[in-house]
Amino acid sequence: MKAKAILLLASVLLVGCQAPKHDAPEQHAQSLSSAQSSQNADRLLSPRWQDDGTSLTKDQDLWNFISDELKMKVPENPRIREQKQKYLRNKSYLHDVTLRAEPYMYWIVEQIKQRKMPMELVLLPIVESAFDPHATSSANAAGIWQIVPQTGRNYGLKQNQWYDGRRDIVASTKVALDMMQRLNGMFGGDWLLTVAAYNSGEGRVLKAIKSNKARGKATDFWSLSLPHETTVYVPKMLALSELLKNNKRYGIRLPEPNETRALARVEVGQQIELTQAAEMAGMSLNKLKSFNTGYKRGMTAPNGPHYIMVPKSHVAQLRNSLATGDIAAVQPTALASTSTSYKVRNGDTLSGIAKRLNVSVKTLQQANNLRGVNIKPGQTLSLGGGESAARLADNGNSITYKVRKGDSLASIAKRHGVNTKDLLRWNSGGSANIQPGDRLTLFVTNNATPDS
Repeated sequence: MKAKAILLLASVLLVGCQAPKHDAPEQHAQSLSSAQSSQNADRLLSPRWQDDGTSLTKDQDLWNFISDELKMKVPENPRIREQKQKYLRNKSYLHDVTLRAEPYMYWIVEQIKQRKMPMELVLLPIVESAFDPHATSSANAAGIWQIVPQTGRNYGLKQNQWYDGRRDIVASTKVALDMMQRLNGMFGGDWLLTVAAYNSGEGRVLKAIKSNKARGKATDFWSLSLPHETTVYVPKMLALSELLKNNKRYGIRLPEPNETRALARVEVGQQIELTQAAEMAGMSLNKLKSFNTGYKRGMTAPNGPHYIMVPKSHVAQLRNSLATGDIAAVQPTALASTSTSYKVRNGDTLSGIAKRLNVSVKTLQQANNLRGVNIKPGQTLSLGGGESAARLADNGNSITYKVRKGDSLASIAKRHGVNTKDLLRWNSGGSANIQPGDRLTLFVTNNATPDS
């Protein structure tokens, strides 16, 4: 598809934090319901800010804006004091993490403002992941919001061999805020219980509330018996709120904000390799990848999403490049090699599969989020991308062959000049039994021609 034609489909959503200020009552942790968060959203932002949410005035930068919006009451108690002291013992960390967070902050702040949710929520990715989109926990929670696979799926978050929405700033932020709005309604508008439930699950919080009620005890967050991680999770958020709101008093040096670093979303309209997107945007591939960690194969997903996140400073060049050049077709070899998979059979071991398919055990573990070597018959394993996928493809061209009556694997392999074992390997290590109409993937040399 010509990029000039795509331009009609392309749109850029520049997102930031600078919304008009409104007079509003002081916000308490237990006072804002999810129902309130959806009211009057159309009056929140003027067209000017919707067009370019990263335009900042001289007297109101990113951190000043966030500080003004931090309105939860922060109680003075030992749990919060302990977390404040931990952060204050490492002030350089606060500078580094806020600098790393800045490109994402503009986007998240805007989403929070549109929903009228507490601005304190923008601090949760610092607690969760230190704003590292590559972060993965021992429970396989991923991305800056640390979303586990099943929770992501429950909220419609795409996760496949091409794309993991948990690492996509746009998709994961939507899901995280959707989840917290639902939880907030469940807990009667209490945001501390909401945040606790986001961390440990609503079941644990509901059980703790029920237990306290049975014993005639208070049911606020500070009175509940919850897992240790959760008992410090909420205090960390509130401690960060106190420190950032009063950063000068505490001697914390926040980075100088620069709205040109704010991430903007550019809809491309079709699949594109990140290498070409980086060239079109005039930025390094590593930098572009760091802002688009949801894409697992070095390209946008075949069936979407097809947007690229780039800093605001690179949007104009990317759009101009799309208007004056073509998007290169994604090579069939890349498509075929990255979609290779293997179905586990009785008696299989991970090391045996790795040896048979000429990949490392580590590659299989990484491609399938496996912490150990346990696998089950019937389980489908992705064989990963990069060098391992290239080895599987034997650096050949990908073709698809439709099995005909009388065909055998040996005859098909001979006709195309490939090895029968390779043919089995390229097609998920399946059996030699093939039926007319089956489609097989083959990687052939450049001088071979498909006979399908």
